[in-house]
Amino acid sequence: MTGRLYSASDMAKIYCEKCNGCGECCHGMTDTIHLDPWDIAMLSRGTGKTFLQLLDEGRIALHEEDGLTLPHLRMQDGEHGACTFLSADGRCSIHPFRPGLCRLFPLGRDYDADTHTFRYFIVGGGCEMPGRMKVKISKWLGVPDLQEYEQYITEWHYYLKDVKAYLAAGADAAFARQLNLFLLKVFFETPYREEADFYDLFRMRLAQAKSVLS
Repeated sequence: MTGRLYSASDMAKIYCEKCNGCGECCHGMTDTIHLDPWDIAMLSRGTGKTFLQLLDEGRIALHEEDGLTLPHLRMQDGEHGACTFLSADGRCSIHPFRPGLCRLFPLGRDYDADTHTFRYFIVGGGCEMPGRMKVKISKWLGVPDLQEYEQYITEWHYYLKDVKAYLAAGADAAFARQLNLFLLKVFFETPYREEADFYDLFRMRLAQAKSVLS
């Protein structure tokens, strides 16, 4: 990764007031819009659908990632298929509770393994709309309690990295299957109560999941 790195308090040239809702960034993404537990919690609250209902309705799907089974936003059939949440007028129908990777675009995250932190960078070949202007990254993301969210994103990233390393080291195939089912159940299938703090619930589940490998 090359180019400037940003913090959430920095300004970056990523905003375009001329955006006409072309929806180009919502097409042809195949299985690349990966969903984390926060994404599923927000989608469930916003749509009123459980994780399993979203799967059954074809709104989300599962993919394998270095031995792990994880969810992603499903695109409609076809090479350039649109996100199933994209409306006929090219607008996002779940914008207030859209996933983190959708909020992030055209930014990416660059993780520092030494400090277990990350910074943002502008993705090459991202949005091609002309006349982009600077906007504060924290405003662009529009995530409440952004500092807490960034800490959560880091914890999730490095937990997945640890699990992938464990699986790559030659974990028993039967145990690997059971581990995948367990992680789907703990982090995605089990609802996050709206009246409770998401981050508290996540960290309780993270501690439970870590105890399995320890």
